[in-house]
Amino acid sequence: MYRRITWALVALLLAGSLQAQSVRKLTLREAVDLGVANSKELAVSSAKVKQAQAKAAQASDKVWPEVGVSGTYLHINTPNVDIKTKPADGETSGSSPLAMFEDLHDIALLQASASMPIFNGFRIKNNRLMSEYLEEAAKYDEQTAKSKVMLNTEKAVYQYYELLETRRTIQESLKREQQRVKEFQDREKQGLLARNDRLKAELQANNIELALTEVNNNVQLAEYNLIVLLGLPDDTTLELDTTNMFGPMPLTTWNEYLQAGLTNRSELKAADYQVKAGESGYRAAKANRLPTVGLSAGYVNAYIPNVANITNAMNAGVSVKYSLTGAFHASHGMQEARAQQAQAEAARQAATDEVKVTIRQKFLKCQESVERLAITERAIEQAEENHQITHNKYNQGLVILSDYLDSDLTLLQARINYATTRAESMIAYYELQESVGNLQ
Repeated sequence: MYRRITWALVALLLAGSLQAQSVRKLTLREAVDLGVANSKELAVSSAKVKQAQAKAAQASDKVWPEVGVSGTYLHINTPNVDIKTKPADGETSGSSPLAMFEDLHDIALLQASASMPIFNGFRIKNNRLMSEYLEEAAKYDEQTAKSKVMLNTEKAVYQYYELLETRRTIQESLKREQQRVKEFQDREKQGLLARNDRLKAELQANNIELALTEVNNNVQLAEYNLIVLLGLPDDTTLELDTTNMFGPMPLTTWNEYLQAGLTNRSELKAADYQVKAGESGYRAAKANRLPTVGLSAGYVNAYIPNVANITNAMNAGVSVKYSLTGAFHASHGMQEARAQQAQAEAARQAATDEVKVTIRQKFLKCQESVERLAITERAIEQAEENHQITHNKYNQGLVILSDYLDSDLTLLQARINYATTRAESMIAYYELQESVGNLQ
């Protein structure tokens, strides 16, 4: 009965522990989706897009007429009116036309007006085009930010995998080293092994255990960084699903990647729209040298008791305005706009050069990683064969213990190098895809 109660308590404690620490099984695709959904940098880019859209909408509103309605009501106290005009023949002072203002107490005025420019040097049109171009540039900037977030998430996942594989490899090696130490201790007790050899085996086991301690710390740090990057709760434990994480890495020619990058990179598309916005800005600044022509219309109702009652008073007309001062100072605005346009053009050329260099760099790095992966695969086979041969020779007394232990370390390093190179090759491949604009 006591044993049953004990096992029940243990089960409850384990269940509570599992609930407190949630385990999240994670694939690469899920990680990328979470990274994009919870990216703070991408949220900033999205806000900039909304801001650009609002500015474009404001510029489009300028094409509509300005319509306004105003109403005025005034209550006036009894004024002191002293009429100094000389009465006409047959009139008394009380019958003067101005005498009506003595009883003026209320004034009501209702007015509606509308105006619309029909020509202003195409300033409104060019301002609208400039805002639309800047909106498109902001959208491509958002795509750039998204592709970088996707790449950073993929790199974090593969680096986490690299550490997990390194830890697993070291743990397996440590088990073999500890088993060897135990065997050497038994052989030493039997007088079949020198104490010095047993100490060498223990020292190597200790060194591998120290390496495992460091890797464990790095795994925990990488896991926490990935949790924060994906926006998961801090107490989440990740279980990485490596399905579809590794596959073929088909590479085409350098020229094909270069053309794809120059066509697809969102930075270059954003730079193109920045140049177009600069051109529209220059035309808008140039419009200050031209006159403006506008249409206007109005409607007025006025009621002044005992004085006047005006209804249906409408007016319409055309206005022409030309500012000599504005035309004189327009050259400075044009110079500023021209400088901004030149700056945008230079930035586009610099971005193009940077894209070319980046694609070249990532292409060569990806080629190198593929070659390194093949080399590390062969290195594992060679290290395993060398370890087996050295092990047999050691048992036959043909090599010393140091050679045998060195073969162990060589095999361990070869396996770690393979896990590292395997992850880095996929990172290099995704970096190449990002450099040509294929991560969207």
